Amino acid sequence: MAEEVFISYGSADRERIQDLVTRLRQAGVTVWIDEAGIEGAAMWSQEIVGAINHCKVLILAISANSSQSKNVVRELALASEDDKTILPVFIEPTEIPESMKYQLAGIQRVEYFEGNEEESIDSVLRALKRLGISTDEDAPNQAPATKQLRKAKSPSLALATIAVIALLAALVFILKPSSGQRNVKLSAPTEDPATATQPETKPLDKNRIVILPFKNIGTPGENDHIVEGIVDDLNTMLTNVDGLRVIGSASAKTYRDSNKTPAEIGRELNAGTLLQGSIQKTGTDLKINVRLIDTTTSENIWANSLSGSESDRSKFQREIIQSIVNKTKGTLLNQKELGSLSGGDTENTEAYSLVKRGHELLNGSSRNENKQAKEMFLKAIKLDPNYADAYYGLALGEYQLPYLSLKKPKESIPSAKMYLNKALELNPNHLRSKILKIIFTLKVDWNTKNIYENLESLLSENKNNPLVAGELSDIFTHSGQSKRAIDILNQSLNLDPKNPSIHARLALQYLLIGNIPLAEKHNSEAVKLSPNYQMVLHIRSLILMKQNRNDEIENLLKEAIQNDDKNPVTMMSLGIVYWHSDKKEQSYKLLTELLDRRNFEYIKSGILARFFTVIGDKEKAFKWLRVSREEKDTDFFHMYHWPIFDEVRSDPEFIKIYKDAGLYKYLTNKEN
Repeated sequence: MAEEVFISYGSADRERIQDLVTRLRQAGVTVWIDEAGIEGAAMWSQEIVGAINHCKVLILAISANSSQSKNVVRELALASEDDKTILPVFIEPTEIPESMKYQLAGIQRVEYFEGNEEESIDSVLRALKRLGISTDEDAPNQAPATKQLRKAKSPSLALATIAVIALLAALVFILKPSSGQRNVKLSAPTEDPATATQPETKPLDKNRIVILPFKNIGTPGENDHIVEGIVDDLNTMLTNVDGLRVIGSASAKTYRDSNKTPAEIGRELNAGTLLQGSIQKTGTDLKINVRLIDTTTSENIWANSLSGSESDRSKFQREIIQSIVNKTKGTLLNQKELGSLSGGDTENTEAYSLVKRGHELLNGSSRNENKQAKEMFLKAIKLDPNYADAYYGLALGEYQLPYLSLKKPKESIPSAKMYLNKALELNPNHLRSKILKIIFTLKVDWNTKNIYENLESLLSENKNNPLVAGELSDIFTHSGQSKRAIDILNQSLNLDPKNPSIHARLALQYLLIGNIPLAEKHNSEAVKLSPNYQMVLHIRSLILMKQNRNDEIENLLKEAIQNDDKNPVTMMSLGIVYWHSDKKEQSYKLLTELLDRRNFEYIKSGILARFFTVIGDKEKAFKWLRVSREEKDTDFFHMYHWPIFDEVRSDPEFIKIYKDAGLYKYLTNKEN
């Protein structure tokens, strides 16, 4: 069983902390500490991160020593990110350091000063008890422990004294349970479960809504993509309604076939309203059953059954949206507002199904899935030449081809721009196309003029849409604006907490700023949600190599290479792992294979630039970096801040390559 309390401390305070740990364990508290001291050679092992993730309370031992410890600050950041309860324990008089003030704002301290341990341990135990940590005093049929008398009295007097003390203690406990505590106000106090009256459940925000996957009533596998597409559209449409906050579809889909109750799902996602339903499609007939639920009370707010033909799909969706808005906000949308929510749609059911399936495949970010998606988009356009979503799908797929080493940029980008322009011609307000237009302007055309003005405008207009923030955060990442990027991504994560793309981007950002625990946390979640995502796997290789966990990532990469058509990025990642594992021959073998494949297929030059940088051949690394610039390789824009180039980023030749591209000022915010 995992220890309930994690103690974060500076190694210079180890003797003082050992005394505290001994007293806590004697009181029955399960405690985890890094016995070697967090400044030791382990330096943020997986064990430490896991212990923080599984603890209930993190005791932060504050002293002049711990205030100077970077790892203590990291442990505090990780606990705060995980919403762990934090109990600051001052082991000496000192000020809260600047690096900790944000996480500790509003939390009162407990003191455990030297020479006052006997009284101080009681305050610590009381604080822990209020935070839900059990002690030996909570055990049934066990008398409370009493302190040993310092001077023996006569037996009769001793018995009388003990009786009086016991009576007084009982009265104090009944009449003033927190007496003696040093004015402690804890961050998340809880009462003793055995005596506390259950508090009234706090209502969740009814304007925060989750749309669960609908059940497909019919032959398994048949019409699945139509069903999923209808739900995705409802999610997108509702996201565009002012005043409503909709949980991202990626997170909602993790509850497919879940046995959890609406109340449990509502609490997990902090959503006060839940929509569930079923769809039955037989021939051209379509029936949609929906139910809107208050997750706080588990009561039905509204329910309806809509029956008609498949051509009524858009009308049914608008009716559902109108009812949700009415039941949550108490208002109605006019016809113009309703119509604007469903732009880019089609009345052709088969085209609709093909496009929804195509977008699902593109989200996998693999070579094989990209090829299949393109075929589906082209078939959809034959069925409906005016389907904006289909053209957008083709544009995105073509843009991904160089990233996946399937085509050179000069071969795919013109087609991508053509398809994107067609999508915006058909629907100038098509949101995904507007996002892709900004990305093309920056990453394809390398045009940085007015980029932030256009970006901030789109973010402001769609502040409750996790898709927008997630995609556009990259622009801040590439220009070194870490804080802004992290803020945007965390806002997205608030509405879509199980989206692999958002977790992947957060992992990269934390890796770039050197916060390995948070990088691993988000990267692990992204791997779990999307195992073959090449960017995720490459970042994972960099994280695990920093922790000398080479065998673990080696096996993961080998499996991914087999599952994704020998993806060059994944092969490069494996070669880098081999190099760091002192398997030089195997590393050279993969590098040679990539160079050979470059003769008959497109292998991004950025892949080779990274590979040569790792093995220490700077001359060839810069050669391939220049080729990357000339080819407008999609990696060139990203690579400036990539951790692999940390040792050469200040090299004059490296700087010159980016200055010649006209990107140095943008990437560094420097004039020269």
